[in-house]
Amino acid sequence: MARTAAQELAAFVAETGFADLPSSVADAAKVYLLDNFAAGFAAARQPWTLMAGEMAREQGADGPCSVFSVPWRTGPSGAALVNGVAVGGFECDHPHVPASAHPSGAVFPAVLALAEQLHLDGASFAAAMVLGYEVVCRVGLAATRAVEDGRGFHGPGTNAAFGGAAGAGKALGLDADVLTHALGIAGSHGGGLLEFAAEGAMTKRLHVGRGGQLGLESALLAAGGFTGPSTVLDGEHGFLNVYSPAPRPELLTQGLGDEWALLGITVKAYPCHVSSHAVVEGVNRLRREQPFDVRDVDTVRVTGNPWMMEPRFLQRSPDTLMGAQYSLPFTLSIALVHGLNDPRAMSDEVLSDPRVRALAERIELGEDGSRFSRSGGPSAELSVTVKGETRTLVVSDWKGAPGNPCTFDDAAEKLRRYAGGIPRERVEEIIGRVGGIEREADVAVLAGLIGG
Repeated sequence: MARTAAQELAAFVAETGFADLPSSVADAAKVYLLDNFAAGFAAARQPWTLMAGEMAREQGADGPCSVFSVPWRTGPSGAALVNGVAVGGFECDHPHVPASAHPSGAVFPAVLALAEQLHLDGASFAAAMVLGYEVVCRVGLAATRAVEDGRGFHGPGTNAAFGGAAGAGKALGLDADVLTHALGIAGSHGGGLLEFAAEGAMTKRLHVGRGGQLGLESALLAAGGFTGPSTVLDGEHGFLNVYSPAPRPELLTQGLGDEWALLGITVKAYPCHVSSHAVVEGVNRLRREQPFDVRDVDTVRVTGNPWMMEPRFLQRSPDTLMGAQYSLPFTLSIALVHGLNDPRAMSDEVLSDPRVRALAERIELGEDGSRFSRSGGPSAELSVTVKGETRTLVVSDWKGAPGNPCTFDDAAEKLRRYAGGIPRERVEEIIGRVGGIEREADVAVLAGLIGG
């Protein structure tokens, strides 16, 4: 009998080690690791992270696992949740846009928690993270963006548990059969609705971290003998057919081991929805070429692709920080008034800044699907008129976009900016240990550096 897609993915995860990874994948893993630390530190003191942490503490689950920027520790499940909410909740983490997947908050916290508990070596830890990434990216690609566009689910919330289960299962050393059960269990934990965008609600902050936590628990249940369906992905009532009106099941395993989906991940340059990155990058490029004072700006116009101009991204007067991070005009206004290289510029205080609010109302928006196709990602033309002189440029990438990937040094520089308040020597130690992750004897030492 032919193997199901879940069985093929599970076998690939079980049989692949760090030494089997192509150099491009091993190098990307180190970039993603640094970026995960950056995202976690940036959001560690945000209210949604603190709320998740307080809930975890109230449940009384003490344990060996570190949590970003707090002195207490908890068990693997609690750490996967709280750190996942931090990493995946502040629009700083790296998504795979075509897959509608956020592997950073789904996989990294779950694998880090088990690596700290089990004292895994660095090569085993990195391999588990990479393989969890590959699974969640492939599941997202196979489901297609129709999960969001056609059904109204939040894609990263629906597929996160698969990545968490694959990564956690690899960290636990599960064989292919047990890993198949872990994926089968994880398939019953996909969730997350796009309705958060209507009011800028906090639920989006929770989706990926909760998915990763449930993926970790799925692996633990499978390790204890709990079973899940091997047809969870491609069965009649499996994930693809239930969640997506237009699935592409062949993408689950096509080129597995030779073509790495995770290399299509986008590393974010700014703490906002990825659909706004091109225009924020455009502001920075215009300023580098010829500095200007925002008080001298006469008009601002953005012409972009249809995805960027969806109504959920165009709210001019958001009432919440979530709404601000999703809003193209508001994000662009913050970039013009304050700049967005520092994540602390995206704060509750900026919501009431009269200069930001006034400029956001004046930004002109237009859609041009003939020049900027939806499949091309967030690309746009930005025009800024300063004292009667109009400056225009087209931006389709930034440092971190798939066509302009981050180097290790780029990611290290981002971590230094995003780890505000963390002692410099600790940040440099993290960078050094990640740079030689395959030589780390015990990842518990690295994990312990995130605590407060």
